[in-house]
Amino acid sequence: MKNNSMSLLDSILINIDQDNLLCVNEILSAPNTKKFFADEELIHTAQAFFDNDLNLIQTSKQLIVHRNTLIYRLEKIKKLLNLDIRNFNDAVTLQVLISIKRTEIKRKRHANKLARLEPLQ
Repeated sequence: MKNNSMSLLDSILINIDQDNLLCVNEILSAPNTKKFFADEELIHTAQAFFDNDLNLIQTSKQLIVHRNTLIYRLEKIKKLLNLDIRNFNDAVTLQVLISIKRTEIKRKRHANKLARLEPLQ
């Protein structure tokens, strides 16, 4: 995301129903997916690539890395997740996964706040 406000995708995904959330959690709990989400550099690289409309040159400039370094990172993502995010459909898939992961934290915070609220009298 280009700013810190919640995107439309985040807004939709924060309200994902329980059945779909279980399916997504199955994907997110896969070992290679966990490896991806444990690697801040790869997440940052993917998000920068999305923010720059899948443009290699703009992304490498923004990240201040050589184009070959960026390609290496994209290949690493491809190897881990079996998603080539240079392909639009795979990019959308990963963007959804990242958004779900991001909104997961917000969902948990919201649930905790609701649990702490005193019952109305």
